[in-house]
Amino acid sequence: MHKIVYASQAARTISDDDLEGILEASRRSNTECAVTGLLLYCAESFLQIIEGELEHLTATYKRIGADDRHCNLRLLAFTQIESRRFAEWTMGFEHLDETRLVSELPGFLPETTYPLVSANLIKNAAVAETLLSLYAKNQ
Repeated sequence: MHKIVYASQAARTISDDDLEGILEASRRSNTECAVTGLLLYCAESFLQIIEGELEHLTATYKRIGADDRHCNLRLLAFTQIESRRFAEWTMGFEHLDETRLVSELPGFLPETTYPLVSANLIKNAAVAETLLSLYAKNQ
């Protein structure tokens, strides 16, 4: 079992319908290949953790990288794990507004561009996973 944590920038404005489409496709695909995880979206940026068997996880990440809705893909972690953290979710999701993120991500200001991709804010996988874990409790 492995996990991938990554951040990416939206290549264009993402509407609520786009987000629904991403989630529906992710959940369908993830169900088929037993991938689980959590996706955060805020201010045209994504932060995601996905877990699964190496073969399926690698294929999923490759598909994400080829999706033209993403750019500036930033791999934060690709490691082996003992067990799943998000076993019950084919894809958990949280759409954050900027006011909520101000209190939860040190250094974030509402005018920050693509905050979940910013190396100044998401310095490493530990920071990313701490932020993801805050929203895992809400699911």
